[in-house]
Amino acid sequence: MLAAAVLLMLLALWLLLTPDRGLQIEAAVEPDAAAATPQRTIPPDDMPFDVDDIRSHLLDLPSTGSHTVDAQTTEALLYCAECISLGTALEIEGTPFQIALVTEPGTDSVFSAAVIGVQDGEPSLQLIVSGHDLTLTPGRGGTLVAQESRYAPADEICCPSGWSVQVYRFHDGRFEAGQRVSSAGEV
Repeated sequence: MLAAAVLLMLLALWLLLTPDRGLQIEAAVEPDAAAATPQRTIPPDDMPFDVDDIRSHLLDLPSTGSHTVDAQTTEALLYCAECISLGTALEIEGTPFQIALVTEPGTDSVFSAAVIGVQDGEPSLQLIVSGHDLTLTPGRGGTLVAQESRYAPADEICCPSGWSVQVYRFHDGRFEAGQRVSSAGEV
């Protein structure tokens, strides 16, 4: 028992007196093809569709399929023509995408965002996300970053105390959702 205590004290003393080497970098890592995907933002005037084209496309989509528009977004688009605007457009791997932002009627609060591509010369919904005070912006390496405000149970309606971020990566011709990170530690 005494030998174990002495050994433990020697180990603790050795750890305290050994200099800290910090982080050690083993080797440089090359980014994979998705991280190296070229991306650029482009002016809205250089995009093929205007707000009315995108609004009509979103309203004409069937309620089933790989990308569907939720009821709240459909209602806002039906009754509020000024509730849709174009966000920052981008190009990934030579493919142009437009971002359409949908606001709550009578406010500037974005609650839905659609990513529109081109298929056979027509608008094609590639991704739709929703949230409270949502932003959807181009990120690095062929990604889109969705950020939204989050409410805690004690928050007043004016003042959300949290946030949530999710990154969507363009891979194999479509956007794939990555891990969601939030200020509340939810994943």
